[in-house]
Amino acid sequence: MKRRKAIGSILLAGTATAVGYGGYEWYSLTKSPDKKYILSKKSLLAELAETIIPATDTPGGKEAGAVEFMIRFLDECTDKKTLNRFVKGLQDLEAYTHDRFKKEFTDCSEKERGEILHHFEEKATASSSIFDKIKNKFTGKPFFVTLKSYAVYGYCISEKGATIGMRYIAVPGKSLPCIPLEPNQKTWATK
Repeated sequence: MKRRKAIGSILLAGTATAVGYGGYEWYSLTKSPDKKYILSKKSLLAELAETIIPATDTPGGKEAGAVEFMIRFLDECTDKKTLNRFVKGLQDLEAYTHDRFKKEFTDCSEKERGEILHHFEEKATASSSIFDKIKNKFTGKPFFVTLKSYAVYGYCISEKGATIGMRYIAVPGKSLPCIPLEPNQKTWATK
């Protein structure tokens, strides 16, 4: 009888812990997001956009103004759960950078920045099982997925990104659905 009580107590404690943690995680995802924190990290977001889309012979993410789009889109168009995961991800990124390199992300070299983003990309895409897809549906998109998609989208719709970074024709001619690419041809900015 004592063994049954011990097993029952262990199961009860495990269940209570799981329910408590799940409740805390649900509360942290559904609370009002800290939008002031995102605004205070504008320079960090600009450096992240520049690391994702570096400047070459075309403008990078910072010069194209992707960070302005990112902040506005996070503020006005992102659901509460994804925004809370984004804030938590930024905080995790800063903590990881301090633990790994003992400095701010903005002070890191290109190689170190690449390592940091690679770490968070692996963390976001570690598993693509059906369970993770269901989890993302209920808890919002992972931090790195949101960061990368907003940076790329902000770059592509910016004036410099659309006209200099990509090939842009204001009034396209006839539609040719399948044409061979020319050497060094840029992607199209128009659909």
